[in-house]
Amino acid sequence: MPGLPKHAQIFQSLHQAIQRGDLQDGARLPSEIALAKRYGASRPTVAQALRELTRLGLVERHKGAGSFVRRTPPAAGTIGLLADGLGATEIVEPVSVEIARAARALGWDVVIGAAVADRSPDVIAREWADRGVAGVFFAPVEHHPVRATLNRAVAERLHHRGLAVVLLDRDLEEFPRRSDYDLVAIDDFFAGYELADHLLGRGCLRLVFVAKPAFPASTDLRLDGARAAVARTEKSTLEFAVGLPADAAWVQKLLKRTRADAVIASNDATAAQLMQTLQHLGHQVPAAIRIAGFDDIRYAQLLSPPLTTMRQPCAALGVAAMETMLGRLRQPDMPARRVLLRAELKIRASTA
Repeated sequence: MPGLPKHAQIFQSLHQAIQRGDLQDGARLPSEIALAKRYGASRPTVAQALRELTRLGLVERHKGAGSFVRRTPPAAGTIGLLADGLGATEIVEPVSVEIARAARALGWDVVIGAAVADRSPDVIAREWADRGVAGVFFAPVEHHPVRATLNRAVAERLHHRGLAVVLLDRDLEEFPRRSDYDLVAIDDFFAGYELADHLLGRGCLRLVFVAKPAFPASTDLRLDGARAAVARTEKSTLEFAVGLPADAAWVQKLLKRTRADAVIASNDATAAQLMQTLQHLGHQVPAAIRIAGFDDIRYAQLLSPPLTTMRQPCAALGVAAMETMLGRLRQPDMPARRVLLRAELKIRASTA
């Protein structure tokens, strides 16, 4: 698990111990102090890992008594959830929590895996089949030199093992191509349209859409939606720029060339970095330039100023994902479906 934040490493280690049965139903977990010593971490870091296990319904925390493995009734079956770097992924993580909650409400167990990029697709598929899962939710890998090939291979190997596959958040094919697997995500095109329309309504004329290199297919859809909104106006323009938002020199050149009065970032993490760079360069947000993002990750409203964003409906996505999986299990030969939910515009001070 190298490269993952410490809390994610602890989360994965404890989760695997629960899945293996090393920590059985009703078992008391070691204290936070003991876990901090075992993993060489601080107590707040351990507490963060325990909170994630609690949110997934795997652990119950009793005040004054400690944390215990939750007792669960016999399950209707088991579903896998595969997301590379889960615990370090800003939006896939909360959606995964809601999938686990929806699954358990229907009597299904959920087994989580978080290693994709550095493993063989054949090994991944064999391990999931050996676990006895009926299907796997798969969030395609984003940052990999041959991600399309890798993602396609993982999905195909799972399918060839007889496992139902439902994609989360993004397709495994590069836009505008479409895979043969079910997909559950937000309507990225309309989210891009609505966010750009909001900025145009604020009087912005020169919009720039910023994305980091190796962006996923969802970014293409968000960009196309923003372009559609701008195309309905007579005077406004939209430029697409790919670069590193923490690179002050790149940002300065971009602003000088475009004279942008508003920036749409491909996601909130990019927006947060860009906001920091803009402020470092002396460009006040929103007085000099407005900025907005997508997802509404945990710290979006804690930024200064708080970030306008398109909120992903995580709970609804979890329910929709589970319903899609059950439908695929009932009718394995039906055509692939795209289940797209509408994101919610959260207007905050960054576009005031």
